[in-house]
Amino acid sequence: MTTSQTMLTPAQAQQLVLDHVRPLGLERVPLLDALDRILGVDVHASYDNPPHDNSAMDGYAVRYEDIAAATPEQPAVLEMIEDIPAGKIGVKTVEKGQASRIMTGAPVPAGIDTVIRVEDTRADGNRIEILDPDELGASIRLRGEDMKEGELLIPAGTELGPGEVGVLASVQRTFVPVFRRPVITILSTGDELVEIEEPLEPGKIVNSNTAGLAAMALAHGAVPVMLPTAPDDKAAIRRTVESSLTGDFVVCSGGVSVGEYDFVKTVLDEMGAETILWRVAMKPGKPLFFCKVQGTPFFGLPGNPVSSLVSFLQFVRPAIRKASGHRSDNLLLPTARARMENAVSNDGDRRTYLRARLRFEDGCLHADTAYREQSSHILTSMLGANGIVIVEAEQEVKPGDEVPVQIIGRVF
Repeated sequence: MTTSQTMLTPAQAQQLVLDHVRPLGLERVPLLDALDRILGVDVHASYDNPPHDNSAMDGYAVRYEDIAAATPEQPAVLEMIEDIPAGKIGVKTVEKGQASRIMTGAPVPAGIDTVIRVEDTRADGNRIEILDPDELGASIRLRGEDMKEGELLIPAGTELGPGEVGVLASVQRTFVPVFRRPVITILSTGDELVEIEEPLEPGKIVNSNTAGLAAMALAHGAVPVMLPTAPDDKAAIRRTVESSLTGDFVVCSGGVSVGEYDFVKTVLDEMGAETILWRVAMKPGKPLFFCKVQGTPFFGLPGNPVSSLVSFLQFVRPAIRKASGHRSDNLLLPTARARMENAVSNDGDRRTYLRARLRFEDGCLHADTAYREQSSHILTSMLGANGIVIVEAEQEVKPGDEVPVQIIGRVF
């Protein structure tokens, strides 16, 4: 009998998978479509920003030497010579004893070194009384303060969030070179399965795995293509596998264990697939199969719904991220420490992954795994799960103990 000592650890299996995945090529996409994608080239500033000194406030552009001694009791009185709205450039030079009214964002006119907020002034016709001098250079944004022409703004390999999209817009990038998202063909096998739109007959179960895995693929940056369910027939499975190889990866649910009707591994062997790993010392998810068939990475995941989804997160997700151009230190699920709210026990010889609901309270992360039964066929244990608690072999965990957790959703 195969034991955990002869099986790969999850970390070893993850590394083997990643060793056989390469980043995909680049494609140019419209700016908003670049959100959450990985930038494929360095982006530099094409000009200074701001492109000129401009006002940070609605107020008055002045020479500081004219207003340095101003107080509310003895204001500095200046002549207003021009009105400069945002988007316009002043045409008059501010001389001694003069000021220009200026709006936020407008270029500051020649001869001035300070902008006084309108709140610190009092208007009297074309005369302006300065009540508070603030300080020299106040409320002026300097040219190039945000970015200098030629400056590296966003290096290749950056995941593009809303801030990065805003910066790309500011340097007029309407199209952005990003790493291509992998196309993942997804299939399930089993005579017992019916599609979600078909009648549920006695002895049958609904194929939820294809949709669940497709949603996982979509959530983690891939483009899923769902294939019809393949029956437990070698010829039918071979036809389905052959049609699946149009994608960058294949994810197959079921048929990779040692049952009499588990034909997927057999079909792949007959197709000359290069077996890279089979079976991992983890629960759920032990009967994991990974190979390359005609150069395409192929993931054979367990058929139990939770086993399939947990295995996807541990192995397919890192592969998606590497193929999509993510940095090597940002491929695995983010981890943290959490305080257990219930007792858990792992009496077996394999690491266990328990679905958890994580929450913050009093500055501490808490984990609850008792909201649903944790067997690998209990798909509803994924409802509301935003974390996975890791329990090592032969480990007892008491309420209040700290445990490692993987973050798989938003935590509030």
